Formats: sequence, structure tokens, C-alpha cells
Amino acid sequence: MGYFFRQKIIQKSLVIISMFSFSFIYAENVNSILEEYNQKNALSQKTIDENKGHLVLFTREKLEKMHAKTLKDVFKTTPVIYYHDNRYALPDPLSSGASSEAYISNFIRLYVDGVEITQGWMGSGLMLYGDVNIDFVDHIEFYYAVPSFEAGAEPAYLTIFLYSKDPKRDLGGKLDLIGGSRGYNTQSISYGEEKEDFSYMVNFSHTNAKRETIDNGTSTPLRRDFERTQLFSYIKTKDQIFHLQVLKKNTDSLAGMSMDATPLESQIDYLNLHMDYGIDLGEYWRAQFAYDWLKTDMRQADEYPLIWTDALLSDTPNIFDGLYKNSTYTGELTYKETIGKNRITAGVKGRYKALDSFENNGQDSLISPFTTEKIATVFFQDQYALSEQQLLTLGVAYNYISRNGDVVNDHLLQLRLGYIYASEHWSYKAYLYRAQFALEPLVRYLGLPLDPGFQDVEPQTTIALTQEVAYSNENYRLRLMLLFMKDEDSFIQNSIYDDTKYFFTIFNYDYNFDPDNKMNLQLYYADYKNIGNVDELEDLSGYLSFINTYEDFDFYNGVVWHSNSLDWKNYFDLTSSISWNIDEDLTLTLKGDNLLNKAKETYLFRIKPTMYTPLPPLSISPIDQRVTIELEYLF
Repeated sequence: MGYFFRQKIIQKSLVIISMFSFSFIYAENVNSILEEYNQKNALSQKTIDENKGHLVLFTREKLEKMHAKTLKDVFKTTPVIYYHDNRYALPDPLSSGASSEAYISNFIRLYVDGVEITQGWMGSGLMLYGDVNIDFVDHIEFYYAVPSFEAGAEPAYLTIFLYSKDPKRDLGGKLDLIGGSRGYNTQSISYGEEKEDFSYMVNFSHTNAKRETIDNGTSTPLRRDFERTQLFSYIKTKDQIFHLQVLKKNTDSLAGMSMDATPLESQIDYLNLHMDYGIDLGEYWRAQFAYDWLKTDMRQADEYPLIWTDALLSDTPNIFDGLYKNSTYTGELTYKETIGKNRITAGVKGRYKALDSFENNGQDSLISPFTTEKIATVFFQDQYALSEQQLLTLGVAYNYISRNGDVVNDHLLQLRLGYIYASEHWSYKAYLYRAQFALEPLVRYLGLPLDPGFQDVEPQTTIALTQEVAYSNENYRLRLMLLFMKDEDSFIQNSIYDDTKYFFTIFNYDYNFDPDNKMNLQLYYADYKNIGNVDELEDLSGYLSFINTYEDFDFYNGVVWHSNSLDWKNYFDLTSSISWNIDEDLTLTLKGDNLLNKAKETYLFRIKPTMYTPLPPLSISPIDQRVTIELEYLF
């Protein structure tokens, strides 16, 4: 009883701190000239390529001030595509909560230091890295719309780039300890050093996430606790770099494969290995190789047959004890040169995805000869300088995807035309593009035994026009983005006779009162037609944050607001923190997440196993209400 009383006191105190810190905002003139939004972080400026797409940037300063400890802390604030968990308790922003979904956020690609992290056969690297610990990260870039074709071997709608810290700025070590509600705890240690001929960095973290349980109408509520151990490291010279990343995550997998979300057992454990090596081959050429390996150990049980057991041809439909191993190999060779007013980028990429093995109850259970997928990509891009302020860009990419087991191959064509204008205060950016996507291996693999039509699924074709206009001066920045997209043969459409259409408009307003007090406002409206099981869906949401510094104290207050036409219910996720910078090396932080306990909730749909009729869905928020205390020490 005393514990819950103390929790309420802490939560109320943080809300009071939120209101109190607003009073430190003032608009006095200052002697120093404030930097523009894209120049807040020197390291960010080196990596921001205006031609990558429409950028939402989280600088080093912002990540530190908001005390973002995982990618989830950042992702939940982004417009249009924001953070969700699926029925397996995995990061899956595009999930609809339907029982028949495996993993559907493959349109979102994730990169670390310019190299894609992927789970290959299982899907996008976001599957495990969507809530990854980001103590090793310097800054984060979210690019909306199809990125420049030099980015990856496969197309994307949203591309997330994590850039690691550099010993030039982060020499030495850092220890980070966090404890919070329900026994939540995280330990992280980093160390980086710069030698005469090379530099290196190592980050090791461990998280024991005790999360809120979900009432499913039984005496055993759904659980989604996880324990994660994570290693990030690299060593680099002037022209070479090698990354090694290991992630082990043991999870309570929420509803898992239970049709009615009442599993007797729902557990999935993951072990992921990523290695990559890049080398500059002279002035114009660069080669890069990456290897991703994933082991997935699933233990599922229920009173009734589980989802997908028909597809898996299981002899024990109520029990699934499966072990998957899959590997992904990626290689690329890129050529870059400036010829007159043309910045030419061209190259070839190759990716090989393999389902190495699949066992159920200790027995070999590969259900079809379809176990490999090969992707060969060739691309060309020209950025032509019309003037010092104007850039015209043209890109084309061709993907050939071949599969074994007599499964049909795919030919994908990507086209991208862009125009960029930038002056001292004004900027304008527009893209017209055509993108094609193939059905992911896991979904095709699960569908083949039930429907031979999965051998020949038409690629999804997206036609889009996107643009943005921005104005900035020394105090503030305004930006408006407009995005229109149309899918043909959409993987998530409502009817085979209708195309899925999307319209987004995003408004940003960033204001710097002075170097110590800053505000960020983001509003967006989205309209979807023929998506999922609805004819039209409207979404109106926003994000407002304040960052304030007063003497030795830093304050962060951010509110994420969501509302959509399914019920027009308003959701508010309030995050507040106060940090005491005891000295240059020691900081103590008190932080509250989802303080109002009104964060966005999404549906988890259920089916009555005996009659295959719908049950009332569960409404679940991926954002826990949590209070934490954090200690940071630099050494």
C-alpha cells in the first residue's frame, strides 16, 4: 500500500515539475546567434543528405535533454508512423492487431552507421531494434518517403538512421544506471578511445523490463516482460570500419499465437548477431559487406488450436515449440564522383536470405522447398546542380528477386525524381516517385501451404508525390509537408478492387527562446482510404515539447496527442524529467513516462476458437506508465 502511495506522490510531483518548468521560458534577446535546426549538431550536419527524403531529426542535444534511453522513446513522438507493439509484443508500427498477421512493418528499414540491420527471412530489423537501447547513439534521422537508392538493397517508406558516438567527442567511458516502477532496471556502460591509426567504441547494456500486464478476462493476464542483453561495438580507421552487434532478448510474447488471447504459454526468445565491414577503395569506390543471423525460439500453448498451426502442418495444433534459424548476407559496391555539375552515384547490391532450419518439438519441420530468396539490385542516381541554390535529382533502381521451390520471381522497378531549393531563409523540396515492394519471405512461407496463390503474389506498386516548404531564421523554423501516396495491389487494402490511398500533411514549428529554453510543436493530419478493414480512416495528432535549463537543472516536458476516426477518443502521453547536473561527470535524473496513464491504445483482435466468430478486441497501450531514477557517470 505504501509503495503505491509513494508512486502517486512521485507522479503528482512530476506533473507539478512540468508546470513549474514552463515558467522558465522567456523571450529575451541574447548575444549569441542561434543555429538553424539542421545545424544544432555538428556530427548531424556531416550525415544529413538533403536528397535522402523528408527529414525528422533528433539531434544529440535533444536526445540528451529528453533522456531518451531507447529508440521507442523517440519513435513514439514521430508523425504519421509512430510506435506500436503487435500481438507478439514486438515493435511493429504498421500492425493492425489482426490475428492473422505475422510481421508487417517491413516497409520501415533501419540502419546503424549507414548499414542496414535486417532480420532477413523474418522481416525488418525494426522487429528487434525498434526499442533498442540507444546509449551508443549520437543522433537519429527519420526520413519519410522513398529514400535515395544508394541507401539499401530493398525499398522503404520510412528509413531510420542511427549514428553512433565518436571518440573524438566521447573519449573515455560512461556508466548509466536506471531503476523504476515494477522493478524495471537498466545498466549500460560505454567506452571509446582514439589511437594514432584507429578508434574504437564498445557499449554493453542490460535491461530487465517489468511491464504492465493486460487483463484478458482470465485469472492469468497477458504478460510482455522482457530481458535484453545488448552489445554494440566498432573499430575504424581512416578508410575502413567493422561493426559487431549482438542482441539477446527473452520475451513474454503477449497473446502470441492464441486466437482468443488466452494462452497457456507464450514465450519467444531471440538471439541476433550482426557484423559488417566497409572499406573505401580509392577516391570513388566503396565496398560493404554485412551478415545477420537470427535464432528464434518460440514456445506457445493454448486450450484450442493456435494461429498458423494449419500452415505449419503441426501434429500438435494446441502446442508449438519451434526453433527457427535464418541468415542474411548483404554486399554492395558503390561508385561516387562529381563530374561538372553532376554528382553521380551508382552501384550494385546483393542480398541472400535463407531459412537455415526450422524445428518443431525437436523434429525437422520445413514445410516447403521455399527456403531461400536472392535480391540483386542495380541503381543509378544523378544530382544535378541547376544553380548554387537549386538541385535536380533523378534516380532509378532495378531489383530482381529469385526464390527456390518453383516460387515465382519478381522484377521491381523504382523511379525517383526530385527538386530541392535552398536559400538563407527559405527551402523547398519535392519528390515524384514510383516504388515496388515484394511480399516478405515469412508471410509467403506461412501462406503457401494454405493457398498456392502465395506462389504468385503481385508486387505492391506505390505512386507518390511529396513536397515540403520551410522558413527559418535565427529564432524559429516553420515547415509544412504534404504527402500523397497510392498503392496498387496493396498488401493491406480493403478490397482487391480498390487501391489504397494516403494523404498526409505535417506541420512543424520550432522556436528557440534562448540557448537554454526551446519549444517544438508538431501537428499532422492523415487520411487513408481502403486500408485494412475500413473504407476511410482519419488521424489527427500532435506533439509539443519544452526543453529548459536553469542553472544546474535541465527540464524536459513532452506531450504526444493522438486521435482518429475509429472513435475520436483523445489520448495523451505526458513525459517529464528533471536532471540535476551535480558536476561535469555526474547527473541524476527523475523521469516519468505516460504520467497521465492516457497514452495511445491500439486494438488486439480476437477470435472465438470454437466458432471462429469475433470477440471484443483488447485495447492495449504500448507505452507503460513508469517512473524511473537514473544516474549517469562519465569517466
